Amino acid sequence: MFVALLGMSAQAQERGDFAVGLRAGATFSKLEIDSWHVDETSTQFGIGAFGQYNLSKHWRVELEGIYHPETDHVSDFLVGLNVHYLFNLGDNLKIYPTLGYALAFVHSETFTESHKGSTITVEGDDTTDGGIQLGVGLQFNLDSNWFVSAEYKYQPGIFGDGHAAMASVGYRF
Repeated sequence: MFVALLGMSAQAQERGDFAVGLRAGATFSKLEIDSWHVDETSTQFGIGAFGQYNLSKHWRVELEGIYHPETDHVSDFLVGLNVHYLFNLGDNLKIYPTLGYALAFVHSETFTESHKGSTITVEGDDTTDGGIQLGVGLQFNLDSNWFVSAEYKYQPGIFGDGHAAMASVGYRF
């Protein structure tokens, strides 16, 4: 089956093709820090952009940037560099595993909370963390230039364990 998938061709990417696009979707994250007894799950909306360059018919590299607007006094920007291996599943459909490295820049605002006469102030902070990301994607070519795609990435160790599901629209040059 693997050999059959590799042998399928149709609307294959060519070496040197370049694509840019916009990406938006949900990011599911789970933060687990045993020493602090923290176990928190959150869902955020993210929006960003990407650029892809085809090294060959099956290999491409991607640079992405995703911004998650402030939720619960925290916002972040994630920059990732990924490698995709493209399997052509028909004239317009591709599936690809992805492996990469992501760097997250997190900003938390200073805020004050009051409850039953008590007040607490939480100081803001800027932190950075990075790690690998593993995933799978699906791309559907609308025509020779435009495409839509969806990706899932698992990001172990980037401020806990993150799960990102994103949808994209792209334009190929």
